[in-house]
Amino acid sequence: MQKIVIFPKKTKNYYMPTKIFFGRGEIMKTPNLIKKKKLKKILLICGSHLKKTSLLIKFINKFPDNYEINIYQDIVSKSTFSTINKLTKYCRENKFDCLIGMGGGTILDTTKAASVLSKNGGIIEDYVLFKNREIIRRGIFFIAIPTTSGTGSEVTPWSTIWGDDKKKYSLSSNLFMFPNIAIVDPELTNTLSSKTTAESGIDALCQAFESYWDNKHNIISDKHALIAIKFILGNLELAVRKKTNIARDRMAWGSMNGGLAFSNTQTNICHAISYPITGYWNIAHGQATSITLPIFIREILPYLSKNRKSKLLKIMNAKDINEAEKNVLSLMLKIGLKTKLSDLNISKKDIDIVLNESFCYPQIKNIPINYNRENLRILIESIY
Repeated sequence: MQKIVIFPKKTKNYYMPTKIFFGRGEIMKTPNLIKKKKLKKILLICGSHLKKTSLLIKFINKFPDNYEINIYQDIVSKSTFSTINKLTKYCRENKFDCLIGMGGGTILDTTKAASVLSKNGGIIEDYVLFKNREIIRRGIFFIAIPTTSGTGSEVTPWSTIWGDDKKKYSLSSNLFMFPNIAIVDPELTNTLSSKTTAESGIDALCQAFESYWDNKHNIISDKHALIAIKFILGNLELAVRKKTNIARDRMAWGSMNGGLAFSNTQTNICHAISYPITGYWNIAHGQATSITLPIFIREILPYLSKNRKSKLLKIMNAKDINEAEKNVLSLMLKIGLKTKLSDLNISKKDIDIVLNESFCYPQIKNIPINYNRENLRILIESIY
């Protein structure tokens, strides 16, 4: 796809303050993007695999000699209380001007949280556990560079955090937590494994569907959600199996648009159910979110307005809701994902844990249907 710049926008119902750069090779322009801002002391947070690549060396060499580029040496494998607090302490002690997070959702969420905490004080538990502090100002200037086509974290105002109790927490602020700049360079996804491509891609698809049927949707979020659904459905299998540049580019575009959609709505029921599945059984996030996606396509689409349902079915090349559900099920199977809870080694009695934990997340109710425990049990048991 061509190189595109998406400038910040604000309408009555939609807000996106992040300036977005999209296209192959865009990350090499990073020094020019921050040149006018006089940000000379920079911390780069990335995954261990990137630290060993020539791409990272090439990226760092693009910065003039008068820039101080530091690479965070600790491994960030999960966005946890301890990981975020450790990075925050390091940022405060070294007084960085700019943080660059280059990685998947874990890297971006951890860096985003540390950026804000560095300027607002306290530790992460103060905000999400004890709730005795609030975010009242922006953090360190933050550039988000995703290396997967999945989480959309480069354009959202929150960070997902996992507690020691296996629960998912969220640090959020619509005013202060959007990244300053997002650089979506599809070239960074070229080396992704088929498994990671499938899991992150299906998560992006799930986010787009959830944004579209979310009670807080608006005209602009709908537009981005439909673009995401169209591009991901049409290219995810190709990206997993053939890994062509065209498929990777289109997946990056779809994922980014999914982020632009749910940044203003949040995710809802599929994600709420996924959190205990990931927390207790260590199931990959994309697999966990998608396991219920087909049944909620069947359940929720009848409650959409005739016009909105028609637009969605057209994008999906489906003549009716049954075909829409089958299309997503078929895609999941083609890219190697499971469609039954039993395939994830979750027993039938464990459904009680899934139910109990799912209702802890308020976004489970941000949909046109209000499920009670027994309604939801029947649905979850139907995919066992």
